[in-house]
Amino acid sequence: MIRKLSNADFKTLMDFVRKEKEWNIFIIGDILSFGFDSPVVEVWGEFDVISGNLKAVLLRYRRDLIFYSNSDSWDIDSFCNIILTTKCKVFSGKKDAVMPFLKALNVLNKREQLFMKLDSSVDKNKLELSQEEFEKVRVINKDNLEENLDKLELIVYLYQSIEEFLNPSTFEQLRQDVLMGRSRIYYIEEDGMVVSSARTSAEIADMAMVLSVCTMHEYRSRGYATMCMKRLCSDLIKEGKSLCLFCDNPKAANIYRKIGFQQIGTWVTLGL
Repeated sequence: MIRKLSNADFKTLMDFVRKEKEWNIFIIGDILSFGFDSPVVEVWGEFDVISGNLKAVLLRYRRDLIFYSNSDSWDIDSFCNIILTTKCKVFSGKKDAVMPFLKALNVLNKREQLFMKLDSSVDKNKLELSQEEFEKVRVINKDNLEENLDKLELIVYLYQSIEEFLNPSTFEQLRQDVLMGRSRIYYIEEDGMVVSSARTSAEIADMAMVLSVCTMHEYRSRGYATMCMKRLCSDLIKEGKSLCLFCDNPKAANIYRKIGFQQIGTWVTLGL
């Protein structure tokens, strides 16, 4: 049985998705930030007809869908009907859960990415920066957002210049996420431009996702993205948070491994 979830299902949902919390960081973060009654979030769950236990979850955040199940079977036809009614263009999740939808949906493209995790027990020496490097990396968070809106505009321009970023965040999306404490942005500025950046997303009490790690073409091979990553990781590790990220760039993956990230699986995104 599939039905839309509500506030009454909060504990059931959290108990279910926290069994593999890294894979479900977006589901957890979106529910904690927006709840079940927001226009930007909807959640459906399938319950086992015999045990009554939750076995699969589909979440819509704006125009994106995320699916999760720890079962080997679910009502794929009913979930497909829901997916079609949302008119969303992106469907993603853990590879084992998403791949069965390939034949059931009209998929325009498929993207596979390494899903990597940095645990709070990582060797802190891997994250050390010199004093000069530390000071070169600046941070925008909810406490200093209003005085850095001009920098936020430059960061959006940077994201738009990166060809690998197919759907970069808008100024308003970034502003809202930082204001809500869901995100903080680390960046390096040169020649009046933001030339390198890394940011968090879906931040909650014990973990966060790392997104938008990038450097302008003209400023690459200077270690800037690594510097942003090291300061970001160091700050969040001190707060007791584990970190996850997606990666399909071999060169970037090597950098992340040197910092201490390890692959824990594969994330698949389907374009609909």
